[in-house]
Amino acid sequence: MKIRIIGFPLVLFTGLTPALTQAQTPEDETPFSFSRCFGHVPQRIDAPANANQAPIEVTADNLEATRDGKIRYRGEVNVTQAHRTFRADYAELDQQSRDVQAEGNIRYSDGSITVRSDQTLTSNLDNKDTTLEQARYQLHGNPGRGGAEQVRMTNNTNKVALDGASYTTCPPGEEVWELRASEVRVEQDQVFGEAWNTVLWVKEVPVFYFPYFKFPVKDQRQSGFLYPTLDISSDNGTDVSLPYYWNIAPNYDATYTPRYMSERGLMSQLELRYMPVKGQTGALYGEYLGSDDSLVNTELEDTSRWLFNWQHNARFDAESHWRASVDYTKVAGGDFNYLDDFTPPVGVLVDDQLLQSFQGGYYDRAWQLTAEVRDYQVLKPDTLAPFQLVPSLDLTGYRGYGWYDLSLNSELSQFNNDQADVFEASRLHIEPSVIVSLIEKPGGLLTAEAGAYYTHFEQDVPDTLAPYYQERGFVSDRLDTSVDRLLPKLRVRGNLVFDREAQWFEQAFTQTLEPQLQYLYVPYTDQDNIGLYDTTDMSQDYYQLFSERRFAGLDRISDANQVTAGFTSRIYDPLGTERLRLALAQTYNFVSPRVGLLPTDTPGEVKRSFLTFEGDANLDGNWFVHASAQQDTSEQQLASGNITLEYNELGKLAQIGFRHLNQEYFQDTSLENDLNQLGGTFSWPLDPQWRMIGGYYRDIELNRNIDTLIGLRYDSCCWAVSLTWEQWQKTDKLVNQVNQETSIGLRFELKGLSSLGAGNGDFGPGSQLLPYYRPFNLNN
Repeated sequence: MKIRIIGFPLVLFTGLTPALTQAQTPEDETPFSFSRCFGHVPQRIDAPANANQAPIEVTADNLEATRDGKIRYRGEVNVTQAHRTFRADYAELDQQSRDVQAEGNIRYSDGSITVRSDQTLTSNLDNKDTTLEQARYQLHGNPGRGGAEQVRMTNNTNKVALDGASYTTCPPGEEVWELRASEVRVEQDQVFGEAWNTVLWVKEVPVFYFPYFKFPVKDQRQSGFLYPTLDISSDNGTDVSLPYYWNIAPNYDATYTPRYMSERGLMSQLELRYMPVKGQTGALYGEYLGSDDSLVNTELEDTSRWLFNWQHNARFDAESHWRASVDYTKVAGGDFNYLDDFTPPVGVLVDDQLLQSFQGGYYDRAWQLTAEVRDYQVLKPDTLAPFQLVPSLDLTGYRGYGWYDLSLNSELSQFNNDQADVFEASRLHIEPSVIVSLIEKPGGLLTAEAGAYYTHFEQDVPDTLAPYYQERGFVSDRLDTSVDRLLPKLRVRGNLVFDREAQWFEQAFTQTLEPQLQYLYVPYTDQDNIGLYDTTDMSQDYYQLFSERRFAGLDRISDANQVTAGFTSRIYDPLGTERLRLALAQTYNFVSPRVGLLPTDTPGEVKRSFLTFEGDANLDGNWFVHASAQQDTSEQQLASGNITLEYNELGKLAQIGFRHLNQEYFQDTSLENDLNQLGGTFSWPLDPQWRMIGGYYRDIELNRNIDTLIGLRYDSCCWAVSLTWEQWQKTDKLVNQVNQETSIGLRFELKGLSSLGAGNGDFGPGSQLLPYYRPFNLNN
């Protein structure tokens, strides 16, 4: 029979649902890759709108109403309300006392949790006080499950108490670990629940005992200790961190972390995050070590080591036109090895320089006005500091008018340097241009660009320059205090696209041929009377050959009277996947460029650039190849080259690569010999539960290892263990000495709970110095 009744005690379980799902669900549960681990986990179903107002329907094999006001349901009692279901063998409702009792095969499900019991449920419809004996629960969409000897809900289901509660993420019958607590209490209007006498069991062995602890039941921040970390390395020794999180306000928080390193001492780390108003976010981070025990008996014995970082991003209007940002990192003066020794989570070291930048401006689709103040901290001894921007103002604009476009790039910069005997300057640069579309068809494009470079320098030149500049050919008498440079430019560029149907290995393909041609003209002017402030050489890859610049920066603008020719060919399969891309280009100079980066640079008869090649191949969806090369066709020498071969299929990954640099062509890299490096990395499953990783890189020219890694991991449904060993080169910049750093990591992970062990927790391809990356440029 089927009876519709409004008010049956289905709502009694609504207090139990958030108590179990929020109290027991880990915050960062990562789904396990083995489908068998989740065969028992129901799919999560979100509650529909107005579910509480939906009618309640009750069916049972038998309905009996007694004279004393009791209604009894017997046999296959089913209660449904929208997404909620309740089942039992027997249910009884006392209409006078409003008491409810259910017995036998009790099951409740609401799309987020399923609760079962073979015992008894008692409740009251008025005060919602409910008791459930011998409950078992399973979360939906999550392997978390457990049980309780008794569940009590009071105060209109606002308070939940579980006696003899347990929790695990292991599948039934494979309980490797389990949390057991004598009592758990949850109040729905509180952020945290409480547990007493909690024991972590591994198999049948108690491992940890917690007499009392709090756990989150809502997605809200709360002050308290976070999980500790443990690492071991040859330099730092045993490295233990215990973070404490402080929830200051809804828009402010802080984390203080004492970090003990057995070989160095006790370090303090503090991070403060803030959101003062809408559109502005930032963080202040600092580290401090009073003295480093590893530097005893050195001149740095009593020197404190510290780092400070400030990051801030701001948007000042709803359209995000007005913006500002800060990226500032600084370490103690002379502490050149800080980032290598402590690997802080902030600060990026590029070419031994830490960036310190303040910038902001107005950003529009057609034009931008930005300002920046920039400085660097050099973390290498006996190195001249780069110039400071104090400040730089940039105005750029681009607007299309149908068959022609107008663009403007301009800047006003002030370059200062704190070191003595160094030239300084103010620089104004204006670069207008017009681009005309001569041909614009689906298979071809031809554009002509005319413009000019105007640059004005006001230089402050000392009577005697520092030896660093003298060695590079700079002479005070040759540097003018005021310089005007005006250079016109003409650029014509075109490309065509041809395609044809082809067939190889009995499979249809589409092949394209895309020739590209560019003519560039910029007249010569002597620029040795200008200092170098932010200008360097640019690498000559395929795309740079079609650029209008030989140098990065505005202190040098190279003369050009040249044609660059190249082509790209692509092969697509019938599904549109790009299987092959080959690109080849070279520049031919009608007149050899005469502008050099340094006054000591002697222009030669350079009629042709390097012949530049780049290629990528997707052989079958699993095998990939990348290669690039630069060939000096005049001397018939390979200037640089690299090749990478990768296999990547269903979790199986192996990559091997080779890199070559000819020292003769890359003297600015300070190479004493040619660079020839060979290495690779892999991540390979040995069986469904065992995985091995490794990496090996070797400098063939110097006959020494760069980085070596080997690791092994066992993965099951609810726990994992990994062991790694790695050794890599670490340069001590104070004495310019290369040492070997070694780390051993042993980590146990209880999935859905936490992990414990040594090492950084990462288990994947790549290594400390050379992380894994895919160099392929295919469009798929």
